[in-house]
Amino acid sequence: MLPAKKPPTAGSGSDHQVSTRAQIERLYGIVAKVQNNEANNLTDLAMAYEVNTRTIQRDIEFLRERLGVPIAFDRKENRYAIEDDFVHIPPLELRETDFLLLSFLQQCLAPFAATGIGAEMNKSFERLFGLLTGTRKWKEWAEPILWRSENVPRGNPKELKIFHLLQRAITRKKEVTFHYKPLRKPAARRTIQPLLLMMHKGRWYLYGVIIGKKEITPFSFDRISEVEITTTDFNPADYPDPRALLRHSFGVAISSDPPFDVVLEFESRVAERVRESLWHPDQKLKELPEGRVRLTMPLNTTMELESWIRGWGPYVRVIEPSDLLK
Repeated sequence: MLPAKKPPTAGSGSDHQVSTRAQIERLYGIVAKVQNNEANNLTDLAMAYEVNTRTIQRDIEFLRERLGVPIAFDRKENRYAIEDDFVHIPPLELRETDFLLLSFLQQCLAPFAATGIGAEMNKSFERLFGLLTGTRKWKEWAEPILWRSENVPRGNPKELKIFHLLQRAITRKKEVTFHYKPLRKPAARRTIQPLLLMMHKGRWYLYGVIIGKKEITPFSFDRISEVEITTTDFNPADYPDPRALLRHSFGVAISSDPPFDVVLEFESRVAERVRESLWHPDQKLKELPEGRVRLTMPLNTTMELESWIRGWGPYVRVIEPSDLLK
C-alpha cells in the first residue's frame, strides 16, 4: 500500500540539495524507470546511474518529501512503485493561492467547453495544470470552490475556424472578406481590415473597418461565414486603437467620439446593488443623503446604456446628459 501523497512544503523533509545537471537528470530518470518497471530496487537504480545505493536512497527521499512524488517500496510486489495517477515531477512548488488561481481559470473556462474555442482552451488548461502540478486531478482542488459566470455561450461549430482565420489576418495585417448577416438586413459580402478580437458576455466579436469607410465596426461571429484572408496589406496605425475606444464603451458598441460623463442617481432601495458592482472601469460613486448613490461613468456612446438604465425602473434618475432617455 503506497502512502498518501503529501503536498510539498518549503523546508520539509531532507536537506539534500539538487544542484547539478546530473542529479536533476537522475531524479527524472528514477521516476521514469520505476514507472516503466525498468528497475526494481536500490541496487538496480544504483547500477543504472553508476552511483552507490545511499545516493539513490537520498534521491528517493528527496522525490517523496520535497517534490511530492508518491514513490515507495511495495513489499507485495518486491519493487519500488509510483501511484498510477502520477504523471511527472512538477517543475515548481505551488502555494494555496496558486491553486486558487488555477481553480478560477478552470471554472471560468468550463462554461465555454461547448464552443470550439472553449474546448481547445479547456484541453490546454488540463495540459498546463499537469505540467505545473504533476497531476491532471484539478477537480480535487476545484471541488470546494464555485466561480459562477453568467451568459454561458452556446456552441458554434464554425467559431474556432473563424477565430483562427481572423487572428491570422490581424497578425499578418491582411484584409479579409466574409459574408455577414446584420439584424433585419440581407447577408452581404464584406471586405474588412481586421483590428481586434473581443469576447463579451460569452460571444466573440471582430472589430474592423469596412473598406470605403472610416469608423471601426463590431461584427458578431454568429453572423460571419465564409471567411477568406486576402493578399492585400493594410496599416492598423491608420485607425484609433479599438482597446482605447472600448474603455469608454458600456458594452460592444464603439465610437471615436470624445467621452462625456453619464451621471445617474439611484434610490436607496437599489443603491447597495449599485455599490457592490463595477459597472465601468473608470466609474465614480458618490454617497448622497437618505442612502442614495450617484454613479458617474465616462462614455463615448450610450447605444447599449439606455436599456440597462430602464431596467432599474423608477429607482434611477438621469442627471446627465438630460436628453439621454428622450
